[in-house]
Order: sequence, then structure tokens, then C-alpha cells
Amino acid sequence: MDDDLDAMPGGGSAAGGRGFLIAGAVVAVLVVAAIAGRSLMPPGPGGGGGSTEGVVAEGKRLFESRCSSCHGNSGRGDGPIAQGLSGPGPGDLTDDDWKHGDQPDQVIAVIAKGIPGTQMAGWDSAFDEGQIRALAAYMYRLAGREVPEELQREQAE
Repeated sequence: MDDDLDAMPGGGSAAGGRGFLIAGAVVAVLVVAAIAGRSLMPPGPGGGGGSTEGVVAEGKRLFESRCSSCHGNSGRGDGPIAQGLSGPGPGDLTDDDWKHGDQPDQVIAVIAKGIPGTQMAGWDSAFDEGQIRALAAYMYRLAGREVPEELQREQAE
């Protein structure tokens, strides 16, 4: 694969050639995922009726379709594209210490707005509030933590 990059015009040997290709691929994946999610994903946590398990199941479904490519299926930051990302790697969501906070509003903010200076993009343009809350609930479950009560139910209208 490295030989293929070296053979490409501007690849491998040009400063930032490989990084540019990887960054472009990551951006393309995120854009396609955001567009596809907008039209294919049902609004809000579906089928759960607001139950903890329903909300967590919706969060798991969203995580597996959108987050596991970076964070890995188990949430350890070892997804298939994690090694190719520039800057700090994806966070290990199973870690005891969540660097950007472990309160529900902090977790929701990270998912919705992203982390400046990292490849963690904000997902508020791809997910509605209910979906972001479901993802946050699943983050707690991934870490082996109790899902906070305010994430266990659908958001009040």
C-alpha cells in the first residue's frame, strides 16, 4: 500500500501527501454518513417507548453505524480508521476517566459539538436531540456505568 502511495503523483514523498489523502477520506466518510443518516435514520429513539433498554438499544444502533469506525465496536478507540487519523486518537470510552467530563450534559456536548483540535466532529447536524441522548446513554453502558436517569427516558416535549 505504501508503494502505491509513493507511485501516485504527490503521494508518499510529498509533504503531507498521505495525511492529506487520509484526511480527505475521513471527511468524505463523515459527509456521506451525515447525508445518509439524515434521510435513513428515524427521528428520536425508536421503538423503546422511553425505556432505558430502548434508549440504550437505539444508542447502540447509532454507535455501530456511525461511531465504531473510529471508536471501535467495543468503544476502546481502536476502530478500523483510528490509526490513520491525524492528531489525538479517538477516546477510549471504556476508560474510567473521561477527559471531557462524565456528566450527561458534558457527554451530550461532546457528541453534539465535537472536540476542537481533534478528529471528533460534532454530530448535531446528523442526529436529532433524542438520538444524541441515546448515544450518550450508550456511552455510559459501554463504560460499564449506570445510565443516568435523565438519559433513561425520552426528552420531554
